[in-house]
Amino acid sequence: MVTKEEIERIVREVVDEKFVKSIDVDDKGNVTVTLAKDTPDIDNVLIKLHSEIGKLEGVGLITINRERETQEGGENVQLTKEIILEKLKEVIDPEIGIDVVNLGLIYELDVRPDNTVYVKMTMTTPGCPLTMWILRAVEDKILEIPGVKDAEIELTFDPPWNPDMISPEYKKKLGLY
Repeated sequence: MVTKEEIERIVREVVDEKFVKSIDVDDKGNVTVTLAKDTPDIDNVLIKLHSEIGKLEGVGLITINRERETQEGGENVQLTKEIILEKLKEVIDPEIGIDVVNLGLIYELDVRPDNTVYVKMTMTTPGCPLTMWILRAVEDKILEIPGVKDAEIELTFDPPWNPDMISPEYKKKLGLY
């Protein structure tokens, strides 16, 4: 199984130590790294960390978090799935030019009693080079909503995405029917 020392070595190679807030490795090899919110070049750091940690033997689930600022004034906001889905329409897949909601990438959405938002989503292909960027954009948009305490994004490829998952409106725009 992977050790915390191995993870710390990889993290130090990728990002300056002053931006690392915590590193945890559990008994199943699941890795959680939390970075400072002001970590420079965060998109590249996230992708490189995920890639380099994934090369280690015995690594389970890799979670890379960023510190977040607490939203003020959202205590009395009633969060709904509709509000969150509307916000997620602002996340556009840059390769296809369609938002993640109308593209059919959002499989499940749940607003928990503590105002944590859970999203289960996919990518158009398992090898999508923009996976980390899109996941981060989804998380960032959710966290912009007043009243949201936290966002938990789960990536799945079961079932695999296919063009039938595109919304009817966008299928028409794309000439798919």
